Amino acid sequence: MNFTFAEKINPRLEVFDFEGALLIAQTELQTLPVSPFHAIIGRSLMHMTKHLANWIDDFYDGAKKRAAVCGLYFELNEFDINTDYWFIDGFAYDDCDTDPDDMDWLSDFMTDARTETGSVFYIEDYRALQSAFSEIDKKKLNGDWTKEMQDARDWCEQIIIIRFMELMRNVHLLAKKQYLSWSDIPIYFTEHEYDFIVKSE
Repeated sequence: MNFTFAEKINPRLEVFDFEGALLIAQTELQTLPVSPFHAIIGRSLMHMTKHLANWIDDFYDGAKKRAAVCGLYFELNEFDINTDYWFIDGFAYDDCDTDPDDMDWLSDFMTDARTETGSVFYIEDYRALQSAFSEIDKKKLNGDWTKEMQDARDWCEQIIIIRFMELMRNVHLLAKKQYLSWSDIPIYFTEHEYDFIVKSE
């Protein structure tokens, strides 16, 4: 994770200004020599909103049978390392700490999406990018890796996170529009092992 790059866009993500965040990240990426990571430009995940809402609906229906759910947390797997599959995992909570500066309670979930639905939610639209991330070590070993490639990779990573968060916010808004049973429950989302977490309520 390039935290210098992240600091440029995270304030916009906190207020759901995904267009502003994308403008910064995509503009920076376009200043760099063309690479496989440029394939992320203009590639939204918003078309997956309804399908994702159905998956969350199934997850929530199972979770609420165990106890009253006070929060849902979703994370994108650590895609830059785990390049074979990119997916969203989900966790449900019956005891939520509302302190925004203390998110340790997220590790104490009541149940998860794999238990309730038998699956995570796979993202299959970025296969070319999965290949680009998987080939980094080989390029480094062959001496073909440059600072410009690293910057392109890092901005691509930021854009993928933006697109994921944009999708999560959009699915929550769809849930509210359709009066789904989990629409009034706060949802939290981020990438795995990333301490920057966005809340939608």
